[in-house]
Amino acid sequence: MELTTLESVLSLKESSQVEYKKAKNEFPKDAWKSYSAFANTAGGYLILGISEDEHKNPILTGVKDAEKIISDFCSTLADRSKVSLNIIDNNDINTSIIEDKTIIIIYIKEASITDKPIYLNNNIAHTYIRLHSQDHLVDKQQLSAILRNQSSQLDYELLPNYDLSDLDIDSINSYKVMLSKRYPSLNYSEMDSQNFLESIGVFRKNRNTNTMNLTIAGLLFFGKYNAILDRFPHYHVDFFDKRGNSQRWSYRMEAGNLDFPDLNLFNYYRLVSEKLLLSIDRDFELDEYTIRKNPTDLTIALREAFVNMIIHADYFLNTSALITEIHEPYYIFINPGIMKIPVEEFFTGGARSLVRNPLLVNLFTRMGASEHAGSGSKKIIDVVVKNRFKAPELESNLEKTYLKLWIAEPMLDTSNLKEDEKRVYIFICNPPDANKSTIKFTKKEIANAHPDISSARLTRILNKLAEQNLILKMGANKNRTYVKPISSIEMIHHLGETYDIIKHIFYKDKSDS
Repeated sequence: MELTTLESVLSLKESSQVEYKKAKNEFPKDAWKSYSAFANTAGGYLILGISEDEHKNPILTGVKDAEKIISDFCSTLADRSKVSLNIIDNNDINTSIIEDKTIIIIYIKEASITDKPIYLNNNIAHTYIRLHSQDHLVDKQQLSAILRNQSSQLDYELLPNYDLSDLDIDSINSYKVMLSKRYPSLNYSEMDSQNFLESIGVFRKNRNTNTMNLTIAGLLFFGKYNAILDRFPHYHVDFFDKRGNSQRWSYRMEAGNLDFPDLNLFNYYRLVSEKLLLSIDRDFELDEYTIRKNPTDLTIALREAFVNMIIHADYFLNTSALITEIHEPYYIFINPGIMKIPVEEFFTGGARSLVRNPLLVNLFTRMGASEHAGSGSKKIIDVVVKNRFKAPELESNLEKTYLKLWIAEPMLDTSNLKEDEKRVYIFICNPPDANKSTIKFTKKEIANAHPDISSARLTRILNKLAEQNLILKMGANKNRTYVKPISSIEMIHHLGETYDIIKHIFYKDKSDS
């Protein structure tokens, strides 16, 4: 964040990622709540030397002794009885002089999932999160969720009071058939249900009692609906087809419905996957979007988004169901719980993976529904970039994660183009039988494809298209090529931009709003 002028200060707004304090002579005691809240949420900027008038508009007041305030701040950061962890580096603290007044700008990054919660006064109950422009003390459920996020083996928990009778035998047999076909040498088909489930880790040995116990993952994946509810009373999975003119939905599939008596995760995956695949072949036209149809690509993207939703959910939360929705130009996937990596990393297709439910991952991998943890977002972004879909919309907080996956791109306004201009534009941006994400054309190649357009006229067309940002000119005159405009998500994909650059592309500083 750059605050170098009075105008930039006066336009500042407090938000989920910006907090300012007067701090004339010392570091404000209540600013430590913001430190905890920013660290436990999505990071943010704490600005000292700015107060507000009666209308809550910012006023530049400045600090009296910046060096002393910074020194006191850093001293407290080092005191574990005051702050549980220091996540501040030297380059996170900066000063700026405006109108002869000094302000201090402190960037507080989001703490890693394994370092949360960041709390105060040696009391984990003094943990704060940032909601809108306020710091809020966490409640018991929020604190429990933060602590659970530290674990990478949640679904391995053993359930001593459950046995084979709590599982849906049809689900087990169907899954066994799948694995028998994929791994014929392992002789799964010859095993009884108990031995089969023990061999794939659904039942595991309890070292304290020397008995085989069902795991949480096994209950969620194969369980009878009522048995799941006994352990997870808020368990709910839902599916909506919201295409068409209906105010509600044209089709719904939900847990607890008598038509779907045992909608465990395995049955939910099978039934909804079929609906998603059938939706790929539909024909429709939209005025605002242009639709690109590549069934293989869409199958990959939808499968990864759907499986990611299931395996990364926090099933201990009561804040959201698992929800899948089909809309005309997009799909929605919702699961309870926050993503264990920052939202920004999703758009890099990053290799890092922090798993919440490793046994569920393993069960989906065995059946071929997922390859390995961490690959899902990369495959989704690959498909988005290749097909030039509108960038996915992703939100994640302690309560839920929401992904809107578009299968269309917004149409650019070409209403002012003449017929030959439109032909050239379409040729460059949607070339036949070409890799749309990398193709570029010289003027000669464009001319060869349009022999009826004179050289002088083609030059004027290309200049006009470039001036309207419908195409891009690349290189000097002799080596110039023409390409379709590249989006920020494509730039990240192809150039491998760093975390900070990605953050600024997808999250403009709140002070700009």
